[in-house]
Amino acid sequence: MKILTFGDAMIRGEQFTKAAGMLGDHEIVTTDWEADWGKLQNRRLVIEQQGPAVEEVPQMFKDNKDADMVLGLFGPFSAEGMDAFDDLKLIGVARAGTENVDVKAATERDIVVVHVMGRNAQAVSDFAIGLMLNESRNIARAHHSIKNGEWRKTFSNSDYIPELKGKKVGLVGFGYIGRLVAKKLSGFDVEVIVFDPYVKPESIDMPHVTIVDKETLFREADFISLHARLTEENHHMVSRSELAMMKPTAYLVNCARSGLIDTDALVEALKNKQIAGAGLDVFDIEPLEEGNPLRELDNVTLTTHIAGTTSDALMQSPFLLAEEVKKVLETGHASWVKNPEVLSRPKVKQWIESLQS
Repeated sequence: MKILTFGDAMIRGEQFTKAAGMLGDHEIVTTDWEADWGKLQNRRLVIEQQGPAVEEVPQMFKDNKDADMVLGLFGPFSAEGMDAFDDLKLIGVARAGTENVDVKAATERDIVVVHVMGRNAQAVSDFAIGLMLNESRNIARAHHSIKNGEWRKTFSNSDYIPELKGKKVGLVGFGYIGRLVAKKLSGFDVEVIVFDPYVKPESIDMPHVTIVDKETLFREADFISLHARLTEENHHMVSRSELAMMKPTAYLVNCARSGLIDTDALVEALKNKQIAGAGLDVFDIEPLEEGNPLRELDNVTLTTHIAGTTSDALMQSPFLLAEEVKKVLETGHASWVKNPEVLSRPKVKQWIESLQS
């Protein structure tokens, strides 16, 4: 079997090659797609917004057309890219989101798509709580004032700077990351309310967590943190109407996807102090362009899409992916297969059985 590793500036191909060694003694070709960090951030965002077909087929696909498997992170796996191979059988991406993979095209071609759930869940959940504290307690603004020779003590929320104790924190989305946020917040003595149409109340095993509808969450929460995947159905789910429901003392945090929020509506709400503040790690255009109105506001904390970027999360991701691929090859099934229906198809079963013999 031939394995092509497909790294980038965030996780190099060499790291994927080390992880691929867990799969046995196979031919492994090590490559990198986009080694420039700045360019990678822009290209990955465009792919997430427009799909993998927006990119040209990578040359390394054409140079390794006999590869059976490709393991990577952010590179584009379009239908055309898959067709560049003679007989590609498995695509593995070391991330939870598969926006850079045309899963429908892969399924049509009997190609197994494996991803990694929760690889940066600890990192993102830590960061979300950090943004709640940072924005509401003016940590970054105070730091900036000292760096600029000032000693600032007055802020836009000076009349209602909150403590977390006793507050309601609303979580939109209650998957692995949302559950970690709720677990970590339990030590702050908060009440957590959750909106997630796919979660049943009986599945909640935390006494401080309650399932509510969307309107209740936006009306009652003192902090709202978004942890939902971006779909066509929930695009701009936080619009003017949701922002109008929020308390004037409430804060909005987004470490998920920028498309969940109507940015123009948020800017308007922040300008008018309709809400107290926001903490944002994701944006419609990255890097945040010069002249963006978010840069001019004093009641928003902006970070450079780094919520999930820790050394721990990055270094373990390829190995988590390899472990999941190994399950597929050894048992014919795994928990993190994006299109599990292909595992029962004759061509896929025959390939897996050939590796087991």
